[in-house]
Amino acid sequence: MALISSLEKDQIKETIISVYEKFEKDTGKVPEWVKVMAHRPEILKEFVELFKAVMGEGEIETSLKWKIAYTVSNQLKCPFCVDVTTKMLKKLGASEEMIQKIKERKDLPEKEKDILELVRDVTDNAHVDNPEIFERLRKKLSEPQIVELVSVIGLFNYINRFNNTLGVLPE
Repeated sequence: MALISSLEKDQIKETIISVYEKFEKDTGKVPEWVKVMAHRPEILKEFVELFKAVMGEGEIETSLKWKIAYTVSNQLKCPFCVDVTTKMLKKLGASEEMIQKIKERKDLPEKEKDILELVRDVTDNAHVDNPEIFERLRKKLSEPQIVELVSVIGLFNYINRFNNTLGVLPE
């Protein structure tokens, strides 16, 4: 159970009922983090929109976005987020062996290794501490891809820290 109360559907503002209903329709339940974030409906509503914009179709393939999300979650040791990102990777076809390779950044394409190294660098230091990694990626990625990459890193740093701070655990 989270450190603050979880709001059920009958306790929330009208403005976020659609958020709850979308989760119920898509997954059969409303995640704990949503019920906690519902204390600030404006934040919840905009976070869900940001999540869709960042994790939806874009310049970077979906599976790579979830590898980035998993790397952030593993780095920050958020049980809830590690659980969710592992499930998403498996849903996208990743085996246990592949997830281990992502975790260790071994036997991956060079571009993915560089991306996941940047993820760890930014997550650990809140900025690019190793500019060589960034310069290598500038040669491999377009500027829109870099913006999207950094957006995935930022999004998952936020939700990991939110869940860790408020004690939102896997369900």
